[in-house]
Amino acid sequence: MNFITAPTRLERQPRATTRARRSLVSYYLALVVVTVIGITYGLIFSEIFMPGDKAPWIETTMTILKIAWLFPLPYALVNVYGLARYPAIPRRPPLQVNLPTDFRIFFRIVTRGHNPRLIAETVADARATLEQILPPETWRIEVVSDSYLDLDADDDQVALILVPEDYAPENGARFKARALHYTLTASSADPQDWIVHLDEETRFDGATIRSMLAFIHEERARTRVGDALPHIGQGVIVYGRCQVKNWFTTLADSVRAADDLGRFRWQFSQGKAWFGLHGSFIVINNQIEQFIGFDHGPDASITEDSYFALSAQSLGFGFDFIDAVMYEKSPFSVRDFVKQRQRWFAGMWLVALSHNLPVKERWLLLFFMLMWTLSWLCPVMLVVNVIFPTGTPVWLGIPSGISAIYTVWLYVVGFLFTFSRQQLGWRYFPLLIAQVACVPLFGFLESAAVITSVLKPTRGFYIVQKEA
Repeated sequence: MNFITAPTRLERQPRATTRARRSLVSYYLALVVVTVIGITYGLIFSEIFMPGDKAPWIETTMTILKIAWLFPLPYALVNVYGLARYPAIPRRPPLQVNLPTDFRIFFRIVTRGHNPRLIAETVADARATLEQILPPETWRIEVVSDSYLDLDADDDQVALILVPEDYAPENGARFKARALHYTLTASSADPQDWIVHLDEETRFDGATIRSMLAFIHEERARTRVGDALPHIGQGVIVYGRCQVKNWFTTLADSVRAADDLGRFRWQFSQGKAWFGLHGSFIVINNQIEQFIGFDHGPDASITEDSYFALSAQSLGFGFDFIDAVMYEKSPFSVRDFVKQRQRWFAGMWLVALSHNLPVKERWLLLFFMLMWTLSWLCPVMLVVNVIFPTGTPVWLGIPSGISAIYTVWLYVVGFLFTFSRQQLGWRYFPLLIAQVACVPLFGFLESAAVITSVLKPTRGFYIVQKEA
């Protein structure tokens, strides 16, 4: 039996175990402290300590309007529950994993072909990492492009799949979904092979490969028992470990790592994808991907990943969490940051409202989209209450305080998971302070994306610039 073995050995295991326990205790203690701070914050700013002095009808009207402070609460609570249930503490990857024997792993990168240098760098990095871990006959890199790319024609490990200009899927899939659907027949992957979806700039390391392999072997073993179907896997994506072009947008993306560790990990651990799926770091059996397909129409093409997830769920396929990390870049500019959120917002609404998906599969997404749509009212009412202060009932103050503090904590969790003092050196604590201080600005930025998307919904597929 051939194995992949980690290059480092576990030494001083008792001490490592003690350190892990201390980390876990500190983690839950921090969660308790954050919760207490949220409750205290809500009490201090409630009418107990800051009673209203306006006319009763004004106080009542303002209380009703301040219910907008609760719109972000469901998002915060689901994330914190996930983070409490599954602590966001980095774990050691499997030290030893069986090599692939009767299947291959295809690493699939989809691009329009506008960033050739970035694609070349991503392919080179992936190849170098894979060559250190896996035999060449067990893996392949596929670059799916709308435009020709000058890849090494003699490289058997890398294949260019060029999507024809006149290719028109039957149901009208567009953008990335169109390219992915074409690849289902153009790829050399066999039904038993596995596909790992990557974005143009996605990077991974040996630990990620071992964790993905462990997931694949576990799914293959599980499906040999009874009539079980392989799960679709996804892990955590962090931003800022590689090149950082804009620290403001990178810190604004810290919450996405916390979202993966909390809300998304919780849903995947339940075998579900109620909130959708990211377009990269998807690990899926090729036969399942071919069965589901990506040709679900134009409305399903803006956030094709989320539609694919709910479609798979409606067909009875399950999901699971892969305890591993991949690395991507944040948008280089605030404009790209807002444009990215606008696409997500518009596309997710189309998924949530799609009559082609059963209501039972999308009702939770629909509720969260409604909260997201109304979330911009929260910072607006905060500003209004500063300019025109009124009393806040305790029943509103406490959950609002918890929501606000939990939101800040999510950004901090994402930062702590992504960065280390070894990586950032003297910049670590200044950036951590900036992370907390900028949370209100991030909130207004996210709100701006929602408002502009509501006023002028997008039907396009805006691609964020990732090539420096």
